[in-house]
Amino acid sequence: MHIRPRSDDDLRQLVEVLRRTHDQDGYPAHWPNDPASWLTPPGHLTAWTAWSSGTAVGHVGLAAPDRDAASLVTRLVVHPDHRGRGIADALLATAEAAAGTACAVPALRLDVTEETPGAWRLYERRGWRLTHRAPADWAKPDGTVPTMRWYEKRLW
Repeated sequence: MHIRPRSDDDLRQLVEVLRRTHDQDGYPAHWPNDPASWLTPPGHLTAWTAWSSGTAVGHVGLAAPDRDAASLVTRLVVHPDHRGRGIADALLATAEAAAGTACAVPALRLDVTEETPGAWRLYERRGWRLTHRAPADWAKPDGTVPTMRWYEKRLW
């Protein structure tokens, strides 16, 4: 497995990774009209693609929608067939290292649903601090409102 900066050419394969993640895990909760654009949220700074045997298997991005606040880790996804191999950990480490030199505020933030313990356990193992929990400001397709966990990690 290797990680490199995401290129536009990666997006077709990354949409397939996202589709498999959505179908298996319900992330994202609502399938986007334009999944390639969804991988590039407002305030997008940069993103990386994880590759294994010539196939895209994961993605993570950084965004700074507010220049005066900590940047966000966004769109962290790993193909379900490639989990348990350290890909999410490596992608997160890549984003953290890049943010340490590229972001104006010395911290990163992210949010995750309470119902995804594998994800939030990864963040906690990597030194992220839970800042608060609260109901989401959105609902899943079945109408339920998930509980969100917000995390922060100081970079220096």
